Amino acid sequence: MSILAVTAGLALSVPARAASEVRTITRDGVTLMYERVTKPTTPRHGTGATRSDFDGDGIDDIAATGQPMSYDLPGNPTGVLAVRYSSAPQVDYFLGVLPPTDGGCGCFGDGQATGDFNGDGYDDLAIGDSDERDPRNGANAGGLWVIPGSAAGLVVDSAQHFNQSSSGVPGDSEQDDKFGGTLAAGDLNGDGRDDLAVGAWNEAIGSTVSAGTVTVLFGSASGLTGANAQYLHQNQAAVPGAAERNDNFGMSLAIGKVNKDRYADLVIGAPHENDGQSWNGSGMVTLMWGSAGGVSSTGATAVTGGEILWATGSPNTVAWYLGSSLAVGDVNGDGYGDVIVGAPQAQGPDINSGLVAVFTGRSGGLYNRAVRVITQATAGVPGAPEGGDLFGGALAAGDVTGDGKADVLVGVPGEALGSTTESGMITLLKGSAGGLIGTGSQGFDESNSVIPGAPERGDRFGASVAVLNYNGTGPLDAVVAAPGEEVPGDQAGYPSGLMTPLLGSSGGLVPQSAQWTGATLRTDHLWPKSYGTRIAGPQSSYGY
Repeated sequence: MSILAVTAGLALSVPARAASEVRTITRDGVTLMYERVTKPTTPRHGTGATRSDFDGDGIDDIAATGQPMSYDLPGNPTGVLAVRYSSAPQVDYFLGVLPPTDGGCGCFGDGQATGDFNGDGYDDLAIGDSDERDPRNGANAGGLWVIPGSAAGLVVDSAQHFNQSSSGVPGDSEQDDKFGGTLAAGDLNGDGRDDLAVGAWNEAIGSTVSAGTVTVLFGSASGLTGANAQYLHQNQAAVPGAAERNDNFGMSLAIGKVNKDRYADLVIGAPHENDGQSWNGSGMVTLMWGSAGGVSSTGATAVTGGEILWATGSPNTVAWYLGSSLAVGDVNGDGYGDVIVGAPQAQGPDINSGLVAVFTGRSGGLYNRAVRVITQATAGVPGAPEGGDLFGGALAAGDVTGDGKADVLVGVPGEALGSTTESGMITLLKGSAGGLIGTGSQGFDESNSVIPGAPERGDRFGASVAVLNYNGTGPLDAVVAAPGEEVPGDQAGYPSGLMTPLLGSSGGLVPQSAQWTGATLRTDHLWPKSYGTRIAGPQSSYGY
């Protein structure tokens, strides 16, 4: 029996509010549950770049996932994604549906991306469910939903659904492909509409199991389409490497402009490449150029974990599972996007202490001699490298200081504070003309006097992070999740989870006393737990 079924019977106690209705939307024989709860709000208008602005007010909205541990719903849910709007007078809840005969993994929302796929000026939300059942053959192969934005927020009645049985989508739905387990959005073909890269990191290539694939769906005036979709794997001449058992090509994804042309580029992580084959490191990151035709068939480059051993500064600091998390941002302001790669399971010297590798943006692509490795042993970086820290377990890039250079927010969800294990922290690495450096870095955890709460075992503060336009003014801001946080009223072992904003400023991030939890998002029909497991935005990792 699934954990969702076990916890469905937990008592449901909700604050008084107007009754809401749970609707079901069906596409391709797959069902999505949806609840909208109205709330009072004051319309706001922001300035500057946005990344998840579903209602078009110039301020990003916050979409994050959790587990519906207490619920009264038409179907057995596989996860819940809640959208808190900056202006629209509601909170929206989207939930996958688990067929009665499935145990399920609660994977709805484990892949998320935001982008303007139809070019109407409103961001749309893509939600992956890597364990979704394909009704055509019964395989739990994975799928995804795309909900378009509008002035009134996300429009569920216009939702699109895709899986590998959808028209035009390459490949076949097979058990445990994990299609939709990772997602990234950006304009790869330069037509003014965002496209979506979809990881199926457990898909087999021929008889090679868990080799992994990436599918690219292109934007159009009517939204994403399967027409002319691209299918990428390591047995293709255009893709470096070779499809091998358990490579997990596509387990992390990022899209951003690396060179100076008009096209965004695609970065793909295969964190289990070369696993167990060398003492020098493992994992691989591949950069493929965008072009008018989509992902280019020429010019791809790749770097492995073993190839950057020289840059770690010590033979005892080894990049295991390079490419577990990814981001793209111009950290030195030269017009090229740098590729930021996390290896949270790196040795340094203890296992799982973690590292971040920054590959310099170049017209020639990735190069193992144009890289800087940053760990908690790097001068200026808060903390110290310890086993289980998972430095780099989550990444997000953006300019939070307003100097025109991207900064990098690093999740360290396994960080122990004293004897309190897995309480977690975040580190802000600041961009500079010389690239990303440790000098001037900031570290935050729940012992900060402004951030509410206290560090507790298993909080995992920093397990998911995003850099967004949270307040509508000034530089970009940060949103940090602690999905293991228990709040008053929680049953032991079933944390509500919480989210905390930190505002950008010329000096870096400024912590805030505001926060919201899964408990504050309770409705008549569900109580989200482990809220903040994923935050929608330009970030990518399968999760730690």
